[in-house]
Amino acid sequence: MLVREASTGDLPSLQRIARASFDPVYAFFALRGLRRSSFLLAAEDDGRLRGFLEGRLFPGAPSIGYVYFVATDPAQRRRGAARALVSECLREFERRGASRAFAAVPGHNEASMGLFTSLGFRRVPRRQLRRWYGLRGFGIEMRMVLAPHEILLARTFTDLSPASPDVPRGP
Repeated sequence: MLVREASTGDLPSLQRIARASFDPVYAFFALRGLRRSSFLLAAEDDGRLRGFLEGRLFPGAPSIGYVYFVATDPAQRRRGAARALVSECLREFERRGASRAFAAVPGHNEASMGLFTSLGFRRVPRRQLRRWYGLRGFGIEMRMVLAPHEILLARTFTDLSPASPDVPRGP
């Protein structure tokens, strides 16, 4: 599975995958987000686009990564595209100086929950953003546009001790 930066030539495939992967509301936001992402990754196998990921980086000290959307071709699921995309996204967040990455996953989406938790993400309450980042956390929460049915997940890139006030204490 090759993960690369998406190009404008990928747009028809990205649109097809988004519409096949999401309900109409999520597909609308995923497609709208293509222009707003900090980076856009594509997973390719056998010369065909299998999935994409929109990553956002919120600048500041430290910067904060957000996995905005991950979509894979429904006919190609469970073949490693989403894992490859999220793994590369996390490496990119680290390269760009992020201390944490976040993702919001619908609570009923067991496949996404399993993927993100297997990659070190843990469930955190939304108010955790404000605890970690103060007013900046509130602004980031507003830009994430978390829906009420979504669960916020976080992954920290540093090895914090359990006694650290930065370590999530659970839901």
